[in-house]
Amino acid sequence: MKTKTRFALLALLCSAAATAQMTPAPPAVPQFKDYPADAPYTGKNHPLVLDSDFSRSYRTRLREAIASGKPSFAGRYIVTRWGCGTGGCNVGAVIDASTGHAVSMPNALMSVYPLKPQYEKEDGQELIYKLSSRLLVQAGDIDSSNSSGKDAMEFYELRDGEFRFIRSVPYGRADRTKP
Repeated sequence: MKTKTRFALLALLCSAAATAQMTPAPPAVPQFKDYPADAPYTGKNHPLVLDSDFSRSYRTRLREAIASGKPSFAGRYIVTRWGCGTGGCNVGAVIDASTGHAVSMPNALMSVYPLKPQYEKEDGQELIYKLSSRLLVQAGDIDSSNSSGKDAMEFYELRDGEFRFIRSVPYGRADRTKP
């Protein structure tokens, strides 16, 4: 009797293991800890450097951010955002506080609409970052060529003064039952 029980248990375990191997695990999303930044910059903010069409076009917004901001991203970058002229849309930049060099955000970020009921009190968009990491996450409806852009999360690494796309995953905030 013990042999039959052991055989049944072994068969059940083998079946579970085979099923687990056939069902692919969802791919892991990038983690902040995997993109460490240098030590935080604590010096005086450098004046804005007007070295690109972008910095010249948005000099007032960028200068205001340097005048009042402190690094909050990737060790030494000041994050600033502003509306792009339509409701629920944002563009922006990160500015290196130590050099005054500005880098535009990877994409315009728009609100997901309509939102699922559990997210109704939110605006349907997020910009997620940390002082200790070079990883930036944009979530919402994204004006991007890297994904469908609708209800997505896109992950970027800031490296050598530019944002580099890592991957895109669904955000999951849109209520697809409403038009």
